[in-house]
Amino acid sequence: MQFNEQEDLYFNFAFTDDGSVGLYNKDVGDVYHSVFGAREEAEDKFISPLNFRNNFFKQPNINVLDICFGIGYNTKALLKRILQEKYQGNLHVDILEYDKNLVTISPFIVDGYFKKYPEISYILATNLIDSIYENKSSLFSIINNYKNFKYIEPFYKSLMKKYHYLGYSYNPCKQNKSFLHNIYYHCISQRNKKLSKGLKIKNFSLNTYFDDARNSIKQLNKLYGIIFLDAFTPSKLPTLWTLEFFNELYRLISDNGVLVTYSNSAAVRHAMLDAGFFVGKLFDKNNRHCGTVASKNCSLIKHPLDDYDLGLINTRAGIYFRDKNLDLTAEEIIENYNNERNNSLLESSSQYIKRYKMEKV
Repeated sequence: MQFNEQEDLYFNFAFTDDGSVGLYNKDVGDVYHSVFGAREEAEDKFISPLNFRNNFFKQPNINVLDICFGIGYNTKALLKRILQEKYQGNLHVDILEYDKNLVTISPFIVDGYFKKYPEISYILATNLIDSIYENKSSLFSIINNYKNFKYIEPFYKSLMKKYHYLGYSYNPCKQNKSFLHNIYYHCISQRNKKLSKGLKIKNFSLNTYFDDARNSIKQLNKLYGIIFLDAFTPSKLPTLWTLEFFNELYRLISDNGVLVTYSNSAAVRHAMLDAGFFVGKLFDKNNRHCGTVASKNCSLIKHPLDDYDLGLINTRAGIYFRDKNLDLTAEEIIENYNNERNNSLLESSSQYIKRYKMEKV
């Protein structure tokens, strides 16, 4: 995967192996998505492993918390599943994301959904329209950059230009209505034979919190049936992987809710356990470990942690990050973490793994 370099942006676009657009954050030095496929990663690691119960889509209301929304693949993958299931209830998504540029560009990128599920793009654009309008100058500068043309759905290039320069600049409400009408006509209207066959537009709602997720999460009080935790790698940005952050997630998850993340870290799993969760492993369609699941309900954990996993948690590898007041910098968290590890008398992970293998012989 070759990223395009742009001096004016802190992130670079790139196509992943499944044809969907991924991102690389130059400030953090980490990718937002797997190079093997941003869309497939969301479906394999965050949707398929949820193992939806038979009555899941009979619920009248589903609340979702999407932490580190980025350009929206996890929510898009969930919307695809809901459209397939013809869910007729109410779906509400709360987005925790620091970067408004990423969220507002999410309906318009080449994501692999637009051709078969254009409703997803329209649903997101409709619910993000106020943020899109507020951010339209920055958004247009990204879309209008010739280096990014191939990463934006062709339909939106000319539409965004019209939206930015023409329209009803003196009347934001009228301008937004015209913009959304054009998307609806292209994506969903009978003339284009793209009728919405599942989720009704009025049954979907979305709230955005553009801030450090540690600040935003303190404002939330509802219970969530699904929590996506898709933050940067713990070792690069540990702020959303601390015991205290998982304590907040435990407060917010419903009794039958499920938290999913791509991380297989022993430290992350240890923090989940100490926060009160039942914790298990996730497997992708090829039966490979692809992440971790947590819930208050042990019956929802299909693959509990085994003796090896629990043993690893009790080594230095299981020492987790701490952030007592949810206000430390990443550097401070890492420094405290390294000090604790360096002074720990716990067995090292390498010693444990060697011992475990010998005992199994």
